[in-house]
Amino acid sequence: MSILRTARHTPLRQETSRRQQGRSWPRVVWCIHDATSGHRRQLEGLARALQEQQNAAVYWLPYRSGAADLPRPELILVCGRRTHWAGLKARWWHGGKLVALMNPGVLRPLFDACIVPEHDGLEMSRRNIVTRGPLNPLRPATRVDPSRGLILIGGPSRHFHWDAEQVVEQIQRLRCNLPDVNWQIATSRRTPNDFVPMLSTLQDDRCHVLPAAETSSADLRAQYDQCGIIWVTADSAAMLYEALSSGAAVGVLDLQARKPNRLQAGLDKLIADGHVTELVTLEHSKSMPPPRPPLRESQRAAAALRARFIVWSHQGHCSTRGK
Repeated sequence: MSILRTARHTPLRQETSRRQQGRSWPRVVWCIHDATSGHRRQLEGLARALQEQQNAAVYWLPYRSGAADLPRPELILVCGRRTHWAGLKARWWHGGKLVALMNPGVLRPLFDACIVPEHDGLEMSRRNIVTRGPLNPLRPATRVDPSRGLILIGGPSRHFHWDAEQVVEQIQRLRCNLPDVNWQIATSRRTPNDFVPMLSTLQDDRCHVLPAAETSSADLRAQYDQCGIIWVTADSAAMLYEALSSGAAVGVLDLQARKPNRLQAGLDKLIADGHVTELVTLEHSKSMPPPRPPLRESQRAAAALRARFIVWSHQGHCSTRGK
């Protein structure tokens, strides 16, 4: 009888042990990064969420460097094409689970999991965690001021035609429809140099320009924390999803798409779902709609990733199922 009882209860004890391990996983995280600020911000978003949920120890490694004297990783995060092989090599030598942020393309079966934005067109599966837009490190502001507005300017891209005069004209219309808002206009590294003088013509007591070369990431983050209204040019997907994570009411300045593309499709869905306001809608209503609940995709992705630990504990080094 004791033999039968032991056999019956062993799987339960094993499952309990796995769940206890899952609650403490991952304790050591390696973030392998390249020089692209957008890739690093995605890694920062997920790493910060893992620290909040699990108090994980996070180590940052440039993709061309070694990992001498670092604790062995339980989780390795990579983002960007140049980091993929570095991550595969790190897992081979040091162990741990390997996760790619954004779709790694043909290398996807080699990763334990991939965290991909829904506009990439992949479905949720055992391998894929699908998020609403790219991850970011922003957290919703505790209190925002609806009389303060932020306009985020992108620049030329392979998905949208850049029209400087059209952008300036839309900013003027935006200000006319929200005359009581104090605006900060922040450019980015992609913004053409000759566009900044065009913006300077808009400056007055209620509008100031923050050139990217003179604005630190901390200064920009402070704007996210204070502004209750944020508008973003259509080419700037990363900034758009950061705005949606901030707790502000969000609008988009229109640019013509070069051809039908996944970013435009994602933007159209945000507009249809009421997460983002178009200028023509504002001109009709003469007021911004109340902000929607902020996105918390980094936290959700971290929780989904940790939940996969129990599944992984039943599998080998790298499953090929659920492609």
